[in-house]
Amino acid sequence: MKIQTSPSTFNEYFNQIIDSNLMIHENSSTPAGIQHEHFYQIPEKWGDGIHRTHFLRNGLELSQSKMLFHEPVQISRRIDKPYLELALNIDYSATWSVDDFRSDREHGGHVQLVYMNDVKIHAEIAASNVMNHLELRFNPLLWQELLQELGIRLEQSFACMEALITPDMRAIAQELSSHSYEGITRQLFLESKTLELMALFLQEIRTSPPKLSMTIKPTDVQCIHEARDILLRTLVQPPSLIRLAQMVHINEQKLKNGFKELFGTTVFGFVRQQRLEKAKQLLEQEQISVSEASAIVGYSNFSHFAALFRKTYGYNPSAYRKNKNLCSL
Repeated sequence: MKIQTSPSTFNEYFNQIIDSNLMIHENSSTPAGIQHEHFYQIPEKWGDGIHRTHFLRNGLELSQSKMLFHEPVQISRRIDKPYLELALNIDYSATWSVDDFRSDREHGGHVQLVYMNDVKIHAEIAASNVMNHLELRFNPLLWQELLQELGIRLEQSFACMEALITPDMRAIAQELSSHSYEGITRQLFLESKTLELMALFLQEIRTSPPKLSMTIKPTDVQCIHEARDILLRTLVQPPSLIRLAQMVHINEQKLKNGFKELFGTTVFGFVRQQRLEKAKQLLEQEQISVSEASAIVGYSNFSHFAALFRKTYGYNPSAYRKNKNLCSL
């Protein structure tokens, strides 16, 4: 589908694409003769890449973008009606804000569910980095049971939930971009995979709820997310709580309380959880002893590690490794 007028900025071009899709997204019935897919080629003056939107059923669409810009671009738009999207930032080099909330994500690997109503969004996309991005968009008026499941009210202005992209989510994203289905089979395949993707996200936030609560100041929310990212990089020797608070420029009490509210666990509990999960992966995937796995994830006391593993997963790490090895024979 081509844009009818010649936009002077990428922001204008982007908003024309959104406007061309809004009627279909917001309507409770799809107009007769409407195409199931809109395809856009990014004009050469801004970069290279494509943006594709699939209209799957009433109030549900899938968008896929893979773009590389020559220079940094900015996007701004007013969202004046309820809007809900699940965004997979597979490869991503951008920052975005919604009114007073700012997300400084400049790398991929995260999935975010965002609800907006009567707010202004602004995004800045970097140049010379491939942006591989996938979005599911739901019309909240037609998916109110989904809002209830997420604990979101139609009248609120903004909510955001975030998690790391799991291997299963990444596999679905790959299937959505490389399948060979056509016609109604294609339509059914895309719809089933997008709904499976949402189901995986819902399951992920049930097990480790990462809701961004607006009872915490947006600036503090960002600091707490930075603290979590530091912990993920330093699991073997994480900084002390006092040092971590200093590194992200927030006081220790705000970090403790905010971390528990956002991620459903304490800072110490998060480190322990991630260490044990890493050890479990090592025992599953590598020919490695239990004592070696214990040391790699930062536990010098093997007995302490074994007790924590047994308490978390219900079996000893040595028994788990043995069973995994037998299953692989």
